[in-house]
Formats: sequence, structure tokens, C-alpha cells
Amino acid sequence: MISVNVTPILPRTFIRGSLARAQAWPVGPIRLMHGYDAGSNPDTIARHLAAPLTEILGVQIVIEPKPGAAERLAATQIARLKPDGGVLYLMTGGQAVVSATDRTLSYDLLRDFDFVAIVTRFPFVFTVAPEARFKTLQAYVDEAKRRPGELTYGTSGVGSTLHMAMELLLLQTATKITHVPYKGGLGAPYSDLVGGRLDMQVITFSNAQPLLKTAKLRALAVTSKERHPGFPDVPTVAETLVADYDVVSWLGFASPAGLPPALRDRLHDALRLAMARPEIKEKLEELGNDTRVSTPSEFRARVEQDMARWRPLAHVVNQS
Repeated sequence: MISVNVTPILPRTFIRGSLARAQAWPVGPIRLMHGYDAGSNPDTIARHLAAPLTEILGVQIVIEPKPGAAERLAATQIARLKPDGGVLYLMTGGQAVVSATDRTLSYDLLRDFDFVAIVTRFPFVFTVAPEARFKTLQAYVDEAKRRPGELTYGTSGVGSTLHMAMELLLLQTATKITHVPYKGGLGAPYSDLVGGRLDMQVITFSNAQPLLKTAKLRALAVTSKERHPGFPDVPTVAETLVADYDVVSWLGFASPAGLPPALRDRLHDALRLAMARPEIKEKLEELGNDTRVSTPSEFRARVEQDMARWRPLAHVVNQS
């Protein structure tokens, strides 16, 4: 459990078009839970937002990573908790993937959670070691076609969005490449990649940036349909192989189902205010994030859309 030490102050908060003195948050501190390790992309975003949210809401935010099973462990626990504002869930797009492909889940994503706002969107990047023989994604796929199943790629785990992003490409290009799932942080796959034991790694762009900037990794392609503004020389998968390929994930604030509308609206307003702060917006965009804040209905619609998109790949997860 990670505590952000910011002295809470009672804020002046937007309440549906009017300014009013906000009442104290009903419980505290707020546990901001996510399903990944400390230092992961969700954890990094949580750390950047904890201090401004503490100030705006007037209650301390405590970051609580619950890593394991591609976010299943965190979601299983959060779904059972009271929707009283004491627990918030920093959900990733991977949760929609898991919910679309795993029929054994004890929770129902659309029934057991309330959706407040998507706060960031980000692509993934296909990377190789700096000295790898593959200079383009096309070259990697071409060799894989000549040697079906012999080449490898690594991700953060079976059923993750990173896994599905690659499997979608393999489906669209009729290619067979062996998936190597890793648990924990970036250390093990990176070590295997540069050591020649892994051919390619699919990685979140924000996590890849420091390694790309210092030439410790080399990017073959980015998964968004448009090139990333921070790395304009890196081509997209759509340019390279599949014209309509576009995979962009997201992070959003949710809660156990039944969050009172007044708390949902207040949290949404707090997120808009926090994300609009220049220092927050600049830092998150520097990490490769699109920082537009969605409405609750837009968030739910995106979850439904993503679940429909990934459901046809359920067999990939179930066979892994």
C-alpha cells in the first residue's frame, strides 16, 4: 500500500455548473487500486494523479497495487467491496480484453462496476534489441512465415491487451509466432530480448520511451493508426502491414457498482480539474498519453466496444 502524503484541504468544487463549498468525502482515505506492479503504467499514472486528487477532493489517496492474473485479482476483490467512495479502481483496457475472452470470471464487468471516466489513451509498440537483425516489422513477419512457430514475442501475460494486440496482427497476416508470457515488471523480458533469447517484445509506449530514447530498445512499429508525435520516425502497423490495424488502450477510473451519483459526479469533476493542470497534462502527454477525459457514458460505451472487438479472439486465450 502506497500512501501519498499530501495534506487534504476542503476544496471549492464544480457541482453541475455552479460553484459550491464541497462537503467532506464520506469515507477516507480513498484506496486507489489497480491490477499491476509498482512502476507499471497504471501505477505511474496513479502516482501522478494522487496528489492533485487529494487536494481537490479533500481526502487522502492511497495507491494500492493488486497485481496478478492480468488484472483479474484486483477486479475480483474490488467487485465485492462497498460502493461508498472508499475504493476506486484504476482500470485498464486489459480488463475489457479479459472480460471478453475469459468465461470463468467470478465478476461481470458491465454489471459489477460503475464507470466514471477514461483519463488516458495510449498505444503499444513492437520492439527489438538494438542489434537485432529485424529492421522492420515486415522483415520480422516475413521470417516468421518462413519458420512458423520458431520466432518468439514476449508480453506481460496471457490475455493482456499486449498479447491480444500481437495475436490480432498474427490473425490478420496468417502468421504463427510463439508467445512468451512474463509476470512482473519489464526486467525479465528486456533481459531475454537483449540476450537473444526473445525475438520481440510488445510493450506499452510510456514504458518503452526511456529505453527507446537511450537506444536500449529499437521500435519496429507503433499500434495506433497515427504515428506517435514523440517518435515520428516510427511507422505504424497500418503503414507497414495491415491497413486498418489500430490498437489503442486506455486507463479509467471506476468503482464497485452502486456508487452514488453525487459521488460519481464529484469524482468526474475532480478528474477533469486534475487532468487540466498544465504540469499534469504535460507530464502525462510526455509519457505518450492522450489526456482527454471521457464522460461516464462514453467510458461504458468504450468498454462494450472493446469487449465486442476482442471476443472473437477468446480461443487464443483459452488455448494458451
